[in-house]
Amino acid sequence: MAGVPPEHDLTEPRSWFSLFRAKGGALVIIAGAFCLLMTLISVNGYRNAIQFERTGVTIVAEAVDRRIRSDSDGADDYYVTYRYIVDDVTYEKNRKVSHGQYSLARPGSTHTIRYLPHRPEKFETYVGEARDDAQGFQMIAGFAGVGGLIGLWFYGNRTNRFMLTRKYGYRSVATIEAITETKNSGRPSGRGYLVWRTEGGMRGESLMHPIGKLRAIGIGSRINVYIRKDHSVWEGDVGPQKLSDNQLPKVGRGAPN
Repeated sequence: MAGVPPEHDLTEPRSWFSLFRAKGGALVIIAGAFCLLMTLISVNGYRNAIQFERTGVTIVAEAVDRRIRSDSDGADDYYVTYRYIVDDVTYEKNRKVSHGQYSLARPGSTHTIRYLPHRPEKFETYVGEARDDAQGFQMIAGFAGVGGLIGLWFYGNRTNRFMLTRKYGYRSVATIEAITETKNSGRPSGRGYLVWRTEGGMRGESLMHPIGKLRAIGIGSRINVYIRKDHSVWEGDVGPQKLSDNQLPKVGRGAPN
């Protein structure tokens, strides 16, 4: 089997999941976790909506104050302070609202809200707010789920291609033509990838690695790659091929000396 001394520290074939994360699959995992979180929030929102619809009491509240707050990104958040009376007790609560609600909530204006009898301090700034919020989170969860599935298909296919190339491809030697460092917001990211060309003229690129590790290998160095059809992968990305039993030395198979 063709090869040069390895320029990496992988001694075992790299697992599918490890390659999947390196190929960008971490985004899929994040999307899945986000989908789950939004689903849980949506389920809780529907429970609140049912509670408001079954036991909620509508009442007229007065908008006594409103304000705009800017977050660290410069986006505006809108708040309105509502005042209402339940059983001779005055409640004054500040709530985050939409821009449309903020525009209508001039101080002194009145608005129909809905509160829970056993928890008067808990209220909807308009009738049906809890259900609308639950449906909004449900939609976000759906988008995250669809995005996660698309990502699973896309990055999964790329990972499978790497795995198949290592498993069924033949080992050869390539020469590094370039070491490219990526940028983050216009600044060097500290990570990059190798660009190589095989003896047959096939061009290939590695996964992302710390740029110092790649520069230590150096442009012009020869590296081990696996080639299958029109695709080549670096052994330093996928690990060495797993030797079949008949390729192992007899002592490695437990045969008597």
